[in-house]
Amino acid sequence: MKNLCGGCRCGAIRYECFCEPVAVSFCYCRDCQKTSGGPFCNYAVVPADAVKLTRGHPKSYTVVADTGNAVSREFCPDCGSPLFAGTSNVFVIAVGSLDDPRDVRPTIAIWLDSAQPWAPVLDDVERFAKNPPITLGNG
Repeated sequence: MKNLCGGCRCGAIRYECFCEPVAVSFCYCRDCQKTSGGPFCNYAVVPADAVKLTRGHPKSYTVVADTGNAVSREFCPDCGSPLFAGTSNVFVIAVGSLDDPRDVRPTIAIWLDSAQPWAPVLDDVERFAKNPPITLGNG
């Protein structure tokens, strides 16, 4: 297994992930739309303890999601690149922050009830109206 490495656009933050993703999502919730500035966010779901920061410290903010859960989003304080997000059940890596995301293919599309009618949705992924039943410890 190859470690997943990545970081922000300006290089101030670097990280390594020591496991394969449990799932890779396109999330169409309104919070992800606002965070990405587009129709969805693309995240790799991993255990939080599988990710190690090797340079820098992200800044974070917390919002209350449509589920009522607190969602913490982490990003570079210098360039603003999204890096991680998490709840008490799930931790995710922004796929766009990976050095080589070519082999990290989406497996699920979630929160499709909130998808914009013009948003692209892949045909070959498992689809969920809201959240799927994925949990990873204390994320």
